[in-house]
Amino acid sequence: METMKKINLIDGEFDSFEARELLMDLCNKNINFNKVQNFSSQIRFGEEDEKALHSIAQLRESVTSIKEILEDAKAQNKKLKIKSFVEIEYEE
Repeated sequence: METMKKINLIDGEFDSFEARELLMDLCNKNINFNKVQNFSSQIRFGEEDEKALHSIAQLRESVTSIKEILEDAKAQNKKLKIKSFVEIEYEE
């Protein structure tokens, strides 16, 4: 059985509004997932989930970068070509 799989999630051209909706939704869902992970850790173990908090911080930085790109694309009336892949690999 193959131990790694690369899956194409997004591959297309989008205007700035569509790109914002797609990318912000993706980031916000991931942020919310990590918030739930952290909350669960607080309830079950009485401590923060450092991995989840780190992921949230990284995602918020990504959101800032994405917003800058989207604003620039909108100002220039440009479409955005977006490709996104997920690599899934078994961990030993």
